[in-house]
Amino acid sequence: MEKHIAPEQQDTGKISVIIVTWNASSWITNCLKILKSDIGAFSHSIIIVDNASSDQTVSYIKTQFPEIILIENKTNNGFAQACNTALQKSRSEYVLFLNPDTEVIPGMTESLLAFMEKHHEAGAIGPTLINPDGTLQLSGNTFPNLKNILSESFFLDRLFPNSRFFGSHKMSHIDRSKVLKVDWTMGSCLFVRREALDKAGNFDSNYFLFFEETDLCLRLRNTGYEIYLLPEARLIHFGGASSPELYNAEKIIYYHKSLFYYFSKHMPRQLIFLKMILFSRSLLRILLWLALYPANTKTAAGKLSGYGKVLKLCFY
Repeated sequence: MEKHIAPEQQDTGKISVIIVTWNASSWITNCLKILKSDIGAFSHSIIIVDNASSDQTVSYIKTQFPEIILIENKTNNGFAQACNTALQKSRSEYVLFLNPDTEVIPGMTESLLAFMEKHHEAGAIGPTLINPDGTLQLSGNTFPNLKNILSESFFLDRLFPNSRFFGSHKMSHIDRSKVLKVDWTMGSCLFVRREALDKAGNFDSNYFLFFEETDLCLRLRNTGYEIYLLPEARLIHFGGASSPELYNAEKIIYYHKSLFYYFSKHMPRQLIFLKMILFSRSLLRILLWLALYPANTKTAAGKLSGYGKVLKLCFY
């Protein structure tokens, strides 16, 4: 059930910012303060959909940002469904999907908007994502395919990051100081043209977590729009930091369920081969985490549980 939105709170403006929260109290205040400063020059609204947080996220938003449109879900419906709920309240020319575990670097919104206004073929664009330590996150990727998944499964993309063959999935061989045309870019910050979204359709709510933005970008591309990565627009993504603890058992399962669904939807004939690759991938990772278990018991236990369940998913 959603919180009732009064008529005077309905979304207006050139840009709608949509943020989905779930137990994001440690991130949301900093995210919103810097975002509001960066977007303040433009006609905008901010819509937050909270997916049944059990921490102080909702109370923080209500007390510190009462002007924000807040929708409170009683259950966690996943990222895609929450975004679609917010889109029902939005009529802006552009939509910025933003994760709460982010920090806008000043000028990001202006850069994204200026690019969209100049490049009408652009259906969606993303900024350059930065880790908290200043290193680059490889956020612009090619669409999933068996070759890329095979390379990633056996660490060939890490062994040969500059290879056009093995590194093609994350485009690790590409110069990212220039504007890039990509297949898809991460939903942690995705700036989308409303007209393009209306033609391609909203997020597919069958994705609970992972690959929902990949699916959307594919449909945008199929509708005739391009997807870009913009180097001068920059954003710090805290949750994207490469820490093994962040990719826990639950996320491992959601990732693989979403990947299976993506293939069943777009490449059904390849699904059996995907499952064969991911079965081998999961076995390899189980062996690696068994070897690491004595040194990192808690993290290893979660990985073993997650990949063990993925083995079973491969037979469904």
